Amino acid sequence: MRGGSERYMDGQDRMTPDQYSALQRLADVPRGIAKTLMLAHGFTHELIAGLVLAGLATVVTDTARIGEQTIEVELVMITAAGRRAIEAEQTSGRKSPEGERLIFG
Repeated sequence: MRGGSERYMDGQDRMTPDQYSALQRLADVPRGIAKTLMLAHGFTHELIAGLVLAGLATVVTDTARIGEQTIEVELVMITAAGRRAIEAEQTSGRKSPEGERLIFG
């Protein structure tokens, strides 16, 4: 991140491609994405928990009604810090032209 003052999960100075991809997906959905859907897209419990612990995402519980049944849904939402982290990655010049993954080394 800018100035190297912030660190991501496990003390990294840069996001992994999976962290970046998860935050990008969350940034596109302001009301959050169901945690089960994030898992279905291949993001792990550990990745989501790491983003939350790093302050880049949060998980909130909401209710959804399906027919006559009401269920609780965990929504994963990007935080302001997560948006800043995406911006920092985008301005760092290490992102590939396709915008999907970071280039290392």
